Amino acid sequence: MSDSAEPLPTMPQHNEGVPSPDQVKKARMLVSMLGADFAKTSAHPFFKDLARTAVQPLDRKAAPPDMSKALATLVRRLAEPHRSRESRRNTEGQKSTVSVEPAASATGEPDIMAQHPALIAKHLIDLPTALQLDALRKLRGQTARQVAAYVAELKK
Repeated sequence: MSDSAEPLPTMPQHNEGVPSPDQVKKARMLVSMLGADFAKTSAHPFFKDLARTAVQPLDRKAAPPDMSKALATLVRRLAEPHRSRESRRNTEGQKSTVSVEPAASATGEPDIMAQHPALIAKHLIDLPTALQLDALRKLRGQTARQVAAYVAELKK
């Protein structure tokens, strides 16, 4: 047995760490098998998509997809507060130029209440206790319990 932690030379590597076509073929086959197994046992769309795309032939002429648009879309969606899919569809369906906002949104409260419980707690910690309790009453269930726990932890 050798004491070195070097990988066994099972396949020759090309220059600059680029895998050979044989390595790509074997890797795709392995991913296809694993993806198919996970797709059977998991309901997660990642594994289903993995199993579906791994068995497709590799197109040499296709240009890599433009990831900047996908990245911009992802950043935009992560930046907006969490809303239900139905309200998002309704908002996108109505392209009105006049927006009617309730008085509470002028303070930014609905935006804060739609964020992660830790961020809500961070905003609530600066408020007086009476306003904290009012805000906690507006929250429901697990979110309210998590925010209360975060507020208690931040007060320590």
